[in-house]
Amino acid sequence: METADLASIVMQTISGLATGAGSSVGTAAGEEVSRLVRDRLGGSSEGRAALLGFDQEPGSPEAESEVRTVLTRALADDPDFAARLGAAVTHTALHAGKDMTVQTVNVSSSTVKGTINIGPLTLTKSRGAYLSLIATVIVLALLLAFGVYGTVRTIRVENAPSTRSTDASTDPASENGAKLEPIRTRSTAKAALPDSSALPSGWTAAEPTVLGAENPDDPPLEAGIELEGPDYGITLVMEFYESATSASKTLNSSDLLSSWDIDQFSESLAMPKAGDDSMAFIDDTPSDHLVGMIAAARIGTITCQSAATDIVNPADHTDEVFAFTRMCIQRAKQAQQGTTPDAVVETG
Repeated sequence: METADLASIVMQTISGLATGAGSSVGTAAGEEVSRLVRDRLGGSSEGRAALLGFDQEPGSPEAESEVRTVLTRALADDPDFAARLGAAVTHTALHAGKDMTVQTVNVSSSTVKGTINIGPLTLTKSRGAYLSLIATVIVLALLLAFGVYGTVRTIRVENAPSTRSTDASTDPASENGAKLEPIRTRSTAKAALPDSSALPSGWTAAEPTVLGAENPDDPPLEAGIELEGPDYGITLVMEFYESATSASKTLNSSDLLSSWDIDQFSESLAMPKAGDDSMAFIDDTPSDHLVGMIAAARIGTITCQSAATDIVNPADHTDEVFAFTRMCIQRAKQAQQGTTPDAVVETG
């Protein structure tokens, strides 16, 4: 689907939620799409300004146009984000009125089967036909959800090109489909953390800690360790969830900035791909003992957060912090695959 088309479809969803026109969409269709958009655009000053105008004047064509412009650019610049947003739209079940039904539609690499009760529709199998069908179903579903027709039962896409599931137990980032099992014991969680032998020369690791959930909003297990280098330190935190969906929901810019008390106007950083999802932020004027940079990523059911502290010039060490995050993701993957985590920090 073209970037502009996806941006328009997404804007119909979040505009409908903001104005109440899409109240029938509810959490099933709108909230996940809205979360992805706000997390991504909220990472830049331009995106935050566009979202602020949109929230202050819901339904304003000018405000919607600003968000659409920034969103279109983000989709074009970040194919991974575009794939996740497209998957969130196409995988969602939408519900509206009672007069008409779109039955289950399965789209796979080998067949397209199902019924849409608006006369017969037959497409010859090809990538172009596949994408056309996806776009048609999405637009139809949105029209139905906004009350133009009736009810959409389920839209399900299997083996779709350029999409990744976030709730599967397999690792979308690996091409071998290795199964990633949730970590449920403190000893396994502790083993996923690095010791000094996994760190670059001059770095040391303190004694790790592993905690269980204290309230329902906490991850079932959380492990942390303080790493000390020649010029600054890194607080490394791994959170262990029961599902990839739960882990994915916690990895968003607002929660990340808030949990580490990093300035809300800190700039987002372009981060090399790590795991299934990743993001990074930097504060170029950190105070002593405060976080100057945070890099976070998720693989399967585990999230990794690397927070650089006591750092005078964060921009001088971004590549190194990213390397620590990649090491954490690799160890998290090994732990979920049932092998002994032995990944080390690789810099340079």
